This record gives sequence, structure tokens and C-alpha cells, in this order.
Amino acid sequence: MKFMAGIAVWLFVVMGAAAQAPVRKAAPAKPAAAKPKPVAKEGAPKFKAIWEPVPFNKDIALNAIACVGPETCWVVGDKSTILFTADGGKTWQVQLGGDPEASDDPLTKVFFLDAKNGWAITDRAKILGTRDGSTWAELSTVSGTTKGVWFLSPQTGLEIENADSTSQSTLKTSGDGGKTWKPLSRCSVDAMIGGLPRKLGCVMGTAQFLSPSVGFAGGGAEIAMATRVAAFGKTGDGGQTWTMSVIPETKWGITDVKFWNEKDGIVVLSKGEEVYWTADGGETWTRSVKQRLWPSSHGVGEGKIIVGVGDDGGIGYSFNGGRNFSSRPFKLPARVHAVTFPDAQHGYLVGQHAMVYRYRIVPIDYTSQGMISAMAP
Repeated sequence: MKFMAGIAVWLFVVMGAAAQAPVRKAAPAKPAAAKPKPVAKEGAPKFKAIWEPVPFNKDIALNAIACVGPETCWVVGDKSTILFTADGGKTWQVQLGGDPEASDDPLTKVFFLDAKNGWAITDRAKILGTRDGSTWAELSTVSGTTKGVWFLSPQTGLEIENADSTSQSTLKTSGDGGKTWKPLSRCSVDAMIGGLPRKLGCVMGTAQFLSPSVGFAGGGAEIAMATRVAAFGKTGDGGQTWTMSVIPETKWGITDVKFWNEKDGIVVLSKGEEVYWTADGGETWTRSVKQRLWPSSHGVGEGKIIVGVGDDGGIGYSFNGGRNFSSRPFKLPARVHAVTFPDAQHGYLVGQHAMVYRYRIVPIDYTSQGMISAMAP
């Protein structure tokens, strides 16, 4: 009996101790190791350049564009259309025209002095103007041979035409914002042709002003029947007087002048047949190394980027002041009519069927429908 009782006591003690012993908790599971994020390779590009479609929403040919900032631009086109954007083409506001069924004259040229003062010209040489950047009024009508207007202030402007001559253009001036015009000078240039001194009449086709005093103009001078030489002019007094010269060994006239300071610039001959650059204000010129891209329109962004876009495709980029161009295929849905670059990182082209593309720098992973890769400085 004592033996059995001892066994019972021993079992009771053991079982009681087991019941009181703490239960060991399972160790918490270790969290899975986070996958390391891919590390960008050192030196990998973070940005890229693109052309991105930002068209107007009605089928109207767009003919010219002027910008006063990276995203503030006016576009003129057929049906007397004037469009405005303040956001780089994301949205377009119709200021005039905009009706595809209208029979109004096309607007072919546009010039803006600042965000309020602008002028546009129809293909019949009617000049329209705005004083607030949005409300337009008819100002005057000039010769149908007009090459455009360039204003130095809201009141003082210049206009080039050759209404009464096929060999000499006339520079006219306005002192009332474009309402009236009077002749200022006729174009002539002294040149050595074939080793002999010649005084030639010249027809200027384009101009550009860096300031109210400093400006440049380009055109051509006829040296024999159907034979021309490029003519270049510069002024330091707002167009009152000009220093004229010719670019030797050329056979086409200048159709575009693009300077980014008083010394450095380019001229485009015959819509892209040739491009010449200067680093001394036009005292000397050197022909650019480039593929033929004709006809084409050119834009210059602060001299850091120069872009030539073929009217029917193809594009060329220069990042060294026009010394040479790198060509690329460039297929667009419609014909190009004009190109502009308000700065080195923003550009625009416009053309048929309401086509507008904008050039800009975006993050490397950015995508948008219809975008085309581009080159950047």
C-alpha cells in the first residue's frame, strides 16, 4: 500500500509540474528579404528629347508660328485662322477664323514683339495687328510682293517688298504700328564679280532683329541673266542704314537668317540648298557640312541647337553653331510649313492638316502616343 501511494504521489507531482511549465512560443518567422531595386548604371541618361504631336482639332493648314516664350505661341493658317497656346500646344484657343468651311484668305506670316503686340499678314498682303495678344484688327494693305514685317517697338516697324522692280527691293517703315508705310531705302550692294567692281541691285527676302537697333537681312543679287549671288545686310541703327555684302561663290539667294548674338549666326540659301555660318557678324562665311535637305525650314534655339526639317520628311541637327549637321529619317503625317525654337529645349513645327509637333526634353521613361525620338544638345 505504501508503495502504491508513493507511485501516486510521484505521478501527481510530475503531472502537476508539467501542467505548470510554460509553453515555449514558436519563434516569429523572419520577413522575406526585400528585393534590391535595380540601380541605374552610372552615367545612364535620365532625360531624352522627343517630338510630340499637339495638333489643332480642325482640318486647317497652319502656315507660320511665333513664340514669345517656351510655351506661349501664336500660329496662323488658312481660313484667316489665328491660334494661341499658353501651355505648349496642350490646348489651343481660336482667336480668329478656325472654320474649315470658310473662304477667308490664308494668313501666311506672323510676328510678335512681345506677349501683347503682334502682327499677321494674309497672302494678299493685308496686315492685321493686336495690342493685347488676343483681339485683332485690320491695319493696312501693302504690296503683294511683301516679304514680311518686323517691329522694333509697338509703333516702329519695317516691311520689305519689291513692288516696282524685279531686281531691287524697297524697305518701308511705319511709325504708327503698321497703319501707314513710307519708303525708307532701296537695296543695292557693291561687290567684286569676276575680278571687277559691280554695283548690284538686290532683292531681300527675310530679316531678323536682335534688338531695336541690331538687325540682319538676307536675299539675293542678280549678276547675270538667271544668275544670282547671296546678299547679306546688317544694321546697327534700327534699319536706317545698312552695311551690305555678298557671300562669294554662291548661286542662290538667302531665304532665312538666324542669329543668336551679334557675331554668331547662319543663313539658309534657297530653302535649304545650302547653309552658311559666321562667327564674326557676317564678315566671313563658311559653308556647313550637311546632307541636302530641300526644301526645308530651320529653327535655332539660342545657338545651342539648330534644326532643319524637310517639308516632306527628313531632319538635320547641329549642336555647334551650324558647322555641321547630323541627318536622321523623320516621317511626319503631313507637309511641314514652318519651324521655330524659342529656346534650346523647346521647339515647334506646323504644317498641313492642322499638324503641330512640339520638341521638348522629358524624363527617360516618358511615353506618349505618336512621339518621335529626337536629338538634344
